[in-house]
Amino acid sequence: MDPQEVERTALADKLAVVIGASEGIGHAVAAAMARAGARVVLAGRSVDRLRKAHSEFEVSDDLDAVQIDVAQPDSIAAASAEIEKRHGAPTILFNSAGYSINKPALDVTVADWDAVHDVQLRGTFFSCQAFARSMAAAGYGKIINVSSTWAATVAPGRSVYCIAKAGVSQLTAALGTEWAPLGIRVNAIGPTATVTPAIEARLASDPAREEYLRSRIPMGRLATVDDMVGAAMFLAGPASDFITGQTLFVDGGWVGSK
Repeated sequence: MDPQEVERTALADKLAVVIGASEGIGHAVAAAMARAGARVVLAGRSVDRLRKAHSEFEVSDDLDAVQIDVAQPDSIAAASAEIEKRHGAPTILFNSAGYSINKPALDVTVADWDAVHDVQLRGTFFSCQAFARSMAAAGYGKIINVSSTWAATVAPGRSVYCIAKAGVSQLTAALGTEWAPLGIRVNAIGPTATVTPAIEARLASDPAREEYLRSRIPMGRLATVDDMVGAAMFLAGPASDFITGQTLFVDGGWVGSK
């Protein structure tokens, strides 16, 4: 089969829910899944931004957009119920909603802690739980969380984020083990510093930060969102059906060189 045809049909007839699809890694993965033939539901806090993201995809099929705020468990429950009502049980869930702070540990407030963990850890758990129920009923599902190289490494000012991402990787391992008998595979990708609109804006005002990040990556450059697509598509497709509970670091050698 022609390689382009393989790409166009790799996820044919699968229903994929991508949380955090309006920009960055989630946007790139949602577009790739759509190109691979999946029916994609874009989920995020702003439906308007999701629709704008969809307009940038190189596919003509209609994609649905659903509002979700993973920091609010009621929003997760409502979104999962709405998606199942419209489309049935999803085959794939890609969890890429995120929030980060960079702050000395002595200055971290309760509000800082909650803002990060409500999205990164609690939000990831309850998103997995909500969509896993219908996957379990179908006997098959792929859940892909977004962890980070900071799950396995540390740096000053990153304590809260490192803890949250380590939690995402541990959560992935726990759910992958518990839900394997249900036919649900739960894995994560662990990106290194990745050029997204949010990070570009941050690094533009802090060139020294970019140089520091580059210095930790043996391949000598920051990642792009496209670097994450291959790993996500592998974990979403049938080639990874015997893999669960793992965090696949896509990091140019960062974790291996720590």
